[in-house]
Amino acid sequence: MNLRKILKPSLLFSALLVFSSLNAAENNLQPVQIKIGTILATNQTDDFDARLKPIEKQLKVMKYRSYRLLKEDAQSIQWHENANFEIPGGRTLAISPQESRNNQIGLKVRLTQGSKPLIDTTVRLQNRGNFLLGGPPHEGGALVISISASQ
Repeated sequence: MNLRKILKPSLLFSALLVFSSLNAAENNLQPVQIKIGTILATNQTDDFDARLKPIEKQLKVMKYRSYRLLKEDAQSIQWHENANFEIPGGRTLAISPQESRNNQIGLKVRLTQGSKPLIDTTVRLQNRGNFLLGGPPHEGGALVISISASQ
């Protein structure tokens, strides 16, 4: 009788653990939607591109006066695969989804100019979240790259 009381909770816990593992594995089979926004940040004017309104608070931390969206691109990427995004100034941004855990997506991010690596890092952001990457100088200001991921 005592053995039955001990085994029931143990079996329930094991079943939950298996279900949780299967759910996580299923999430990693679904591709990740990556959206990239390339933004020119300058102090030359006080213009703010209305298309950037959803990330205005994040941008204002960067202390520039003007923000203009130069380019947007989106791709669906399988886990551990690379997708390349062309960034103004002859640069390439490579993104590779690495893992999904606790409603967060881990991304390998590499920005290059020709064969020269400018940034090579891994970031973790909330599912449907956004990350700003302060980039290289461009046209009298700096490029800011907005990276969002959703699954």
